[in-house]
Amino acid sequence: MSSEPGEIKSWLLEQLPPSVLASDPEITVESDELLVILHVAVDSLAGEGEIRAQSERALIDRLRTETRALRIHLGRSINRTYGMVVSWGMQAGETVQMFTSNNTVPVMTRLTRTERHVLDTLIAANIANTRSTALSYIVRTFAAEHHDWLNEIREVAKHMAQLRKQVPSLNSQAEEEKPVPEQEP
Repeated sequence: MSSEPGEIKSWLLEQLPPSVLASDPEITVESDELLVILHVAVDSLAGEGEIRAQSERALIDRLRTETRALRIHLGRSINRTYGMVVSWGMQAGETVQMFTSNNTVPVMTRLTRTERHVLDTLIAANIANTRSTALSYIVRTFAAEHHDWLNEIREVAKHMAQLRKQVPSLNSQAEEEKPVPEQEP
C-alpha cells in the first residue's frame, strides 16, 4: 500500500465488499487525515423529493452499521501504516453523511472540514502560521468590520440581562404557589 490516493483507493476497493460500493470511493488527503467517502448504490431506492432523501438516509444508516467493524479495521490499518487518521462518510444519491470527527478538528472550536480549509488557506498564504493564529485573525477581522453591529448586540444583551432580573424567579414563584397543607384538628 502506498500513500498515494490512487493506490489507497485501489487497496480499499479490494477490502470493501462490492455490495457497499456503487463506484470508487472518494479520497481526500489532508496533512494528517484521510477522508474517505463511500459512494453506495441507490438502484433499489424509489421515490422523489423528501421521500427519496429519507430513503437515502436510511440506506446510509443501515450500511454505516453493517460496515462499522470493517471501517474501523481499515482505518487502524491505514493509521499504522501512514500515521494518518481516517474520517469516513457515505454518499447515497444526493445525500452525504460524515461519520467520523478526528483529532484534526480543533477541540475548542469543533470546526468543520470546510471551515478548517479556510484556516489552512490563510496559512498557505502566509497570513497566519497556525490554525489558531488564523482563527484569531478571522475573529479580529470580523470584529473590525462589524464593530457597530457588535456594539448593538452588546447593548441588546445588557438590556436582556436587565429584563431577566425583573422577572421573578420560577423557583420562588413555585414556592409561593404551593398549596398549604391543611392542619389536622
